[in-house]
Amino acid sequence: MPTASELRDLRTGLRLAGVALRERSVQARAQAIETACLRLLAAEHDEGRELRRALLRSTGLTAPGIEHGLQSTLRVFTREALLALHAEHGPGRSPGLAAVVLAGNVFSAAARPLLLPLLHGWPVLLKAASADDAFPRALQRALTQVDRELGAACAVVTFGREDSALRDALIDGVELLSVYGDDETVAAFAAIRSAGTRLIAHGHGLGLAFVAASALASEARVQATVQAVARDVAAYDQRGCLSPHAVLVQRGAACDARGFALRLAAALEALTAGWPRGGLPAEAAAAQVQWRGVAAVRGELHAHAGGAVSYAGEAALRVSPGYRNVAVYECADVAALRARIAPLVLQLKALGVAGDAERESLAGCAPYVCAAGAMQEPPLPARLDGVHPCEGL
Repeated sequence: MPTASELRDLRTGLRLAGVALRERSVQARAQAIETACLRLLAAEHDEGRELRRALLRSTGLTAPGIEHGLQSTLRVFTREALLALHAEHGPGRSPGLAAVVLAGNVFSAAARPLLLPLLHGWPVLLKAASADDAFPRALQRALTQVDRELGAACAVVTFGREDSALRDALIDGVELLSVYGDDETVAAFAAIRSAGTRLIAHGHGLGLAFVAASALASEARVQATVQAVARDVAAYDQRGCLSPHAVLVQRGAACDARGFALRLAAALEALTAGWPRGGLPAEAAAAQVQWRGVAAVRGELHAHAGGAVSYAGEAALRVSPGYRNVAVYECADVAALRARIAPLVLQLKALGVAGDAERESLAGCAPYVCAAGAMQEPPLPARLDGVHPCEGL
């Protein structure tokens, strides 16, 4: 853990490194980022192998869950995609220093806020969660091995959220501040940022899924849709802000909501053979017991060792405790869906939709609307939290 003085010196050094960073062409920066990501994607390379070992120790996820997170995150950072994103965003602001504050629920959340500022010529100072800094540190090391200027222009630190002196030293005078965490954390940093600091807030949120009748029109489509929703629930053990906490199934399909809940429970149980759930912390275990108890009273509960699915008919939506516990509800149509999710609109970050036409009609209902099965795999240009991925740069 650095001292406040060391953190201020680090900020100064990063600003100097930014000069050399901007002397590199955007094409060279994009190529270096792609190459660094490929090194971490390759489990047979030393960097990739050591990262996977470190993530097993720090994340609480199992090896298949970690592999899904790495593959779905790092493979989008191709040279072509990065250059297209840079061109779409345009010249942007005059580069300064970007500071990032990360939460610890999803390890791969460090990729965008660390790599995209570098693409635009901004050095980055990133504060990782104290117990889970393996991924951003591995990214920084891989960048250094591939391109010394890019590696020198980013740094990763960890310290407790209660350390106000280090918190102040982290963000004092930075031009851009991205904060990931609960609403209290975002508010705390917003209150102390400098007048010239642009804040990009990524506060608390959750996801929902909607299954249209058109996605259940045949047995083959039912099976595909169930598997897609199961993957969304299983990814990161349902701990991310894009994870679905409830599934609303349109009435009138060959497979009704009750039947969908049964099939989803079976699919999640089958997934545990090759993609087991990680360990359950004590606090999450207590929340799971409470959620399942209420679910059993309100409707039906189908529980197994790796999670649970409840069927709750048209009851009021209830957020699950995560860790592969999800509720299935009935919904008349798209209009009824809009009414049902209205109370959660301030928290809703992602809506996964099974049904092509319905997905188009629901495009504005959440910051990120996608096909079911892709909720945890956003493409690089996705506007998570409703903002451009290069917002503020």
